[in-house]
Amino acid sequence: MAYSLSPDATPTRLDPEAGTSTIPAAKSAGYRPAATYDDRTREREGARQLDRMVEDAAFTRARKDIERAFPRATFPEVSERKRRELPIPDSIRQPPSSRQRKVRSVNKHKAQSQLPKVGYTAVQTLVSDPDRWNTVGEALSKARGDAQQLDEKMRSQVQRVDRAIQTTERFNDRGHILYCAVTLPHQVPQQASNLPATLQPGSRLDFDRHTMATHAARELDATLGERDVVFEIETGRGMYLGRPELVVHPDIKLGRATFRPVDDEPEPEETPKQRARRELKLRLGVELRAKEETGETNPEKG
Repeated sequence: MAYSLSPDATPTRLDPEAGTSTIPAAKSAGYRPAATYDDRTREREGARQLDRMVEDAAFTRARKDIERAFPRATFPEVSERKRRELPIPDSIRQPPSSRQRKVRSVNKHKAQSQLPKVGYTAVQTLVSDPDRWNTVGEALSKARGDAQQLDEKMRSQVQRVDRAIQTTERFNDRGHILYCAVTLPHQVPQQASNLPATLQPGSRLDFDRHTMATHAARELDATLGERDVVFEIETGRGMYLGRPELVVHPDIKLGRATFRPVDDEPEPEETPKQRARRELKLRLGVELRAKEETGETNPEKG
């Protein structure tokens, strides 16, 4: 497999966007040579340094946004009360309540009322046309997310979408926990320690393409297979595209961003309910191992 530790294998790095996918709800990962992966990382950092120089230049705000490689962050500071932290690994993932969805929808409509027609059209075309989604994604991936490396027409379209997202972010007053699927080029290892190095805590991931994600992990069930992993993302950014009356939780479209897998940190004190659930899972695991040792099998699996 591609993540083999054979000493004869060429060093590679998993890139969550190296593959091709026309499905907005999922990314297709692939392996790049380690040298290529590292070169792309350095080129992104160089583009970010140029962005800092653009911000220091005597340009108008509009000119600075046009000259930037990556969209600037425009979301306001989120209060501690409305900030959402990543759940502990074994906890039950609760989707936003009806009230929370309605608040997000109100903010969405406020933002849409301020979008110019070209911005609204750019977003609608991107999310509704699979071919357009793939074409824009491929161009951004090839350019390492740097809008200045795109041709003039593509750059204009991408920056219109970025500005639409920024407009929405200005009305955002709360954090999000979002989920997106990534398809690996091989089956998912059973042990997390055997995942590729770029998915280990402390590594850094760059999403050069725009990303679709959901508020509820279960919304990805219909698309998940044996080679899929789910990214759980904490962010204050993104454009809300859902409708509050939907029972099935709607999507958020994120901008292009950088994420870091969460480092191993001391877990917060668990609640009695969480402790009971953990003890139940432990007991069931012991019973399952005992059955395997005595030769008992599942009749459905033979």
